[in-house]
Amino acid sequence: MPGTSSENTRVEEFLDKKGRCPVVYLNCPPNEPEACQKDSGFFFSAIRLSPCTKACRFSRVGHADRDYMKPGYEPPRPPQGPGYGRPPGAFDGAPVTRWLFVSNIAVFFLNILLTSEGQIPPLTLWGYFSVDQGFYHLQIWRVLTFQFLHADIGHLLSNMIGIYFFAPHLERWMSSRIFTFYYLLCGIAGVLFYTFLALFTNLFGEYGTINPMVGASAGIFGILAAFYFIAPNARVLLFFVIPMKMRTLGIIFFAYEVLNIIGRGGNYGGSVGHLGGALLGILIMKNSTAKKLLTSLAAIGTGTSTKGHSKGKFKEAQIVRESNRSPIEITEEVNRILDKISEEGIQSLTPKERETLDRSRKN
Repeated sequence: MPGTSSENTRVEEFLDKKGRCPVVYLNCPPNEPEACQKDSGFFFSAIRLSPCTKACRFSRVGHADRDYMKPGYEPPRPPQGPGYGRPPGAFDGAPVTRWLFVSNIAVFFLNILLTSEGQIPPLTLWGYFSVDQGFYHLQIWRVLTFQFLHADIGHLLSNMIGIYFFAPHLERWMSSRIFTFYYLLCGIAGVLFYTFLALFTNLFGEYGTINPMVGASAGIFGILAAFYFIAPNARVLLFFVIPMKMRTLGIIFFAYEVLNIIGRGGNYGGSVGHLGGALLGILIMKNSTAKKLLTSLAAIGTGTSTKGHSKGKFKEAQIVRESNRSPIEITEEVNRILDKISEEGIQSLTPKERETLDRSRKN
């Protein structure tokens, strides 16, 4: 076996094809880490590391050099605590998303159970939004309740797919509390945009003020809008088949909704709501004042000060202060930066992103 003692250990510097150093290979022939991985059968370890500024270490380490062969070696204890010992779940670190997913499904089936034949579902009757009920009659609870109601199983399924695949990542990136306000406000923006057009244009005709609105779509379009800015190069599958970047998917969805409204196609009132949610999401992600207001709103009742943001400019990749972020949120931020390096190279990092990586490496 090559490299049977520390005297034969050889260290070389190299970068992987993506310009970062995520892999350490042990016991590989010189200059052949990939061959080792695929063919040799030697013991090797592949781990993700914080990116270094120059290169990775490629070490040819002999049998006697391995830690577990040294006197007094004790194997590391497996991590303990909730979540260890099982595969990671989609909702890990995203309790609000889990609650949204479960509650939307539960409300839908409860509504069915409570409905008599030939009658309007009672929860829908109490919770849908219309300009007449929500605006003229000041039944303001409807700006929230309509977001948990769905017209049919297809409507529910399409929205839950959006929540399942996108919402957990955004919640971990923002923090649960900020994500909650962001999601609900985007939903509210959807009905407010519809209300504005119903009152001041003839887009919906004479029935515009009594048309009922239900569904989580406006909030989900707000989530998609956020993803357009925080992960534009992320690879997604349209209809689970067609690969494309998140940037492309966002443009397709936005263009479809606009064209559907212009052509007054099917459910174009719903398209107005979708655009309302997306537009608020765009405003929050692009405007530092809007980010500050969202963060301040989410901090109400928590004792968290936002004074430090009063004069500063929000960074594009940061809605909450680093000092207030959980380890999960910091990990998500580091992974986002690593993905950026993969797509655009390490030279594309901002000073703040470099600082985040340096801090994570030290910790």
